[in-house]
Amino acid sequence: MVWQRDVDLVVPLWQGGDDVRVAAGAAELAQLVPASGSRLHVAVPDGRRGVVDGVCNLELVSQALRQMRSRLARRDPSRILTLGGDCASDLAAVEHLGRRHRDMVVYWVDAHPDLNTPESSPSGRVHGMALRLLLGQGHPALLGQGRIAPRRVVLAGAREFDPQEAAFAEASGIALVDPVRVIADPGGVVARCAPGTPAYVHLDMDVCDPMELAAVACPAPLGPPVSSVAAALAAIAAHHDVVGVGVCEYTPVVEHDADAVRALLGALGLTSPARSAPA
Repeated sequence: MVWQRDVDLVVPLWQGGDDVRVAAGAAELAQLVPASGSRLHVAVPDGRRGVVDGVCNLELVSQALRQMRSRLARRDPSRILTLGGDCASDLAAVEHLGRRHRDMVVYWVDAHPDLNTPESSPSGRVHGMALRLLLGQGHPALLGQGRIAPRRVVLAGAREFDPQEAAFAEASGIALVDPVRVIADPGGVVARCAPGTPAYVHLDMDVCDPMELAAVACPAPLGPPVSSVAAALAAIAAHHDVVGVGVCEYTPVVEHDADAVRALLGALGLTSPARSAPA
């Protein structure tokens, strides 16, 4: 079944991770996913790069977020697909939907927790701060209106934590579903959440083991196979009223099996699943 939404945003934002390869990922995803409703191609700013206040490309990312927040405020969609770009590409969409759907659950399906702040980040890259920003903490130039409560976040597949991220995740009440649990029981990812509640799915392609899907910006070893991730995504789609999806950090220039990407997209109802996904 095809997931129906009000608007598709194609957001080739790469400055949040400072890796231009993911811009092509947004364009490739737009080719793979048939449009549903209207489709907007968001032009991201280009300009001088650098670090300000501990944040890489602060003004460029801030400008892109302001633009997306403004466009979403004017359209006021109830269901949004974002095809990114890096992990900052769908910040505006999550914020907007969180205000529209007050009891929305956020599934952050990612090899990295993205819970850094400018003070804790080793790199200063915004894509490693994205979830923390949604929780209401980070650089003022990047923060939007509203916040997601930690108890409404499920972090699935994460395995590369910086020390302060690990401490924050443990103390905050975020639900953690590590790769071992994703493999053992993909459907268990929804165990903490009531059926039928609205949900947002943030899918960073690097959640999968890079031995099966290497076309990602920040590959992290010892991840779940594509089949387990696809099963977990399908469980989320079956259990919830999915109101938003963001797919990001895809680098199609790296050699890979395109069927793995199709399997992930198909599990969310974005395209037809591949006939044979990696085992």
